[in-house]
Order: sequence, then C-alpha cells, then structure tokens
Amino acid sequence: MTHDPAVATARLKARALELGFEAVGVATVGPLEAQQHYEAWLAAGRHGDMHWLASDKHRQRRHEPERLVPGIRSVVCVAMCHPVARSAERDARVGRIARYAAGEDYHRIMKDRLLQLERWIQTELFPGSGSLWYADTGAILERGWAERAGLGWIGKHSGVLSESLGSWLLLGEVLVDRELVPDAPVRERCGTCTRCIDVCPTRAIVAPYQVDARLCISYLTIETRGPIPREMRPAIGDWIFGCDLCQEVCPWNRFAPESREARLQANTLEGWTLERFLQIDEPTFRELFATSPIRRADRGGFLRNVCVAMGNRAQAEYAAPLTSALANEPEPIVRAHAAWALGQIAAAHESLRGAARAALEHARQHDGDALVREEASAALA
Repeated sequence: MTHDPAVATARLKARALELGFEAVGVATVGPLEAQQHYEAWLAAGRHGDMHWLASDKHRQRRHEPERLVPGIRSVVCVAMCHPVARSAERDARVGRIARYAAGEDYHRIMKDRLLQLERWIQTELFPGSGSLWYADTGAILERGWAERAGLGWIGKHSGVLSESLGSWLLLGEVLVDRELVPDAPVRERCGTCTRCIDVCPTRAIVAPYQVDARLCISYLTIETRGPIPREMRPAIGDWIFGCDLCQEVCPWNRFAPESREARLQANTLEGWTLERFLQIDEPTFRELFATSPIRRADRGGFLRNVCVAMGNRAQAEYAAPLTSALANEPEPIVRAHAAWALGQIAAAHESLRGAARAALEHARQHDGDALVREEASAALA
C-alpha cells in the first residue's frame, strides 16, 4: 500500500500510460467553474431534447461528485487519441461519419482500460479504497475535470484542446477517495483564432466557448429522434452521423498524432453505399453496427440522415432509391425525409421532375402518416 501521495501519483500515471492512454493528469476535488457554465447552458435551453441532462439527480451528481464516490479526494483524468485520417473513397460511397464513431464504440474500449485502471488502484495502489470510472457514461463534468487536471484547455468550440495531442481526444476519469498530487492547469492558447466558429455551417457555436446543441450537426444526426428541422437540412451536407468540421480547421490539430488503438480504426463499410443503406432492414442494421456508436441513432434515425445526405448531394442516381423508399419504407420518419430529398433532386434535375412529382403527389394523397404527407406537400411546393 502506497502512503506517499507523490509516489502513488507517479505509479498511477505510469500504469495509465502502460494501459495505452496518451495522457493522464490529476485534479483536486472542489467547485468547478465549468459547473456555472453548465447551469447557464441548461437555463438557456441549449441542451435541446436531452432532458436527462437537466434532471435534478443528474445536476446534483455533477455538482457534488461525493455523491458518486463518498469521501472523494482526487479525479484522475485520462485521454486517448482517436483516428485523425479520413478516407475520401469511403466518404464518397457512404457520406461522412465523425471520426470518433467510424470504428468500434469508444465506450467499450475506454471501459476495458478504465476498469483495469480502477481495479489496479483498488487492489495494488490503494487496497480497500473506493473509486469509480467514467467515460462519457454518467453525470460528471468531463471537460471541466480534464481542464483542471492539465490535460488541455477548453477551446472556442467547447472541446478540450491539447498542445501536443490536438482535440481528437476521448476522455475518461477515475474518481478516487485518496489523496494524489494534482497537476496544474495549462493556459488557453486559442488566441484570436475563430476558425471553428467561422466554419460551422449551422452556426452552432453561438459565441466563443458556447455551443447550442440544437443547432449542432452532431446533435441533429444523433440525439434528435424526430424529424430534422427542414431549415437545418441543407447545412448538414452529407454528414450521416456526427460532424468534425470545427476540429478539422483547428490549427492545433496539425500536431495531433494518429491513434494507436486498432479497435478505433474506421470500418471501411466495403460494399455499402448511401443507396444500399436505404434498403437495410432492422436485423442487418443491428448486425452491421453491432459494435459501432452508429447504433445509437437507431435504424430510422440513421436512414433519415442518409436521406438528408442524398438530398444535399442531389445526384440523379439517387432518385430511384428515394422513390422506392418513399413508397415502401415502413418507418414514417424515413419516408418523410425521402420525400424532402426527392424534392431536392427534382429541383436540380429537370429531366427527373415529372416522375418525382408523381411519386410525391401519390405520397401527399395516400400516405397514412401526416408527417409524410406534409413533407411531400412541401417538396411539391
């Protein structure tokens, strides 16, 4: 059992790096400035339909981490890099997927490593101690603790930025009821740069360090369960799950290293295209994305995103699969967005307008769902 906090901290950091984390830091427990920002964010309604974030239980646990680990003394923060490269060939076939979501679900990978670290703390570093790991899995202000632990600073896009690792980071924590030597926070180094703010097509970064989730492409393609607001669809482009734009333009990501974790490497989705996705049934969807974060969107939400991407690309070859989806797809949310996308394609290709209008008119008159009829009417207009 280690009694010297300095020795314990050094051992813990070495063990974390051995487990494959790229960075590790320690934060002292106490009120976080991030808590005030979080409460203001909720008060402004910028969490959208993520109602659980505003629940009393959730807010209390974020504000009082001792509710999670009684007697908590330290928060161990770790970071793991995820892949920074993209495949232009894959993007052309299936649309764009946020880099963190292109491989195996990072929650599974972080869980494996954090659980090893937690058990090592409880059995070897501090036998009998209390600890609890998190990786975007509970009520904890991850970025606030990471900032205090010196892993990086909060960038203007509200993500954590590291001078050596950039922002292609996955964060995790282990809450410990023992004293460790804390790290010093690092100073912010965004300066006058506003590239992340300027590049956002939906203007989700409403001010430096302030993101309105309701406008964010990641929120719209992942958290939104109903229709994507019609006025927002053109700005989504061909993102079918998440978005990386604000990170792609960040100068600090020029120094970001590649991920060392093979499980995070992108699934090539060989043989799949946007058109073929429209034909995917529920069992195939579950099998294809069994270990992927994409399953969070559910089949209906994912195909809704596919339709939006096809409408924004407005390629003539998409007309036939969208017409088929409008007529035969069982989920109304998909039929509704297929109607919108078909309208976009008809507007771009005069030769397709007659057939597209016929399909939309049939849906407007005969579809059994009011949302689909409404979308068909709007597309015709």
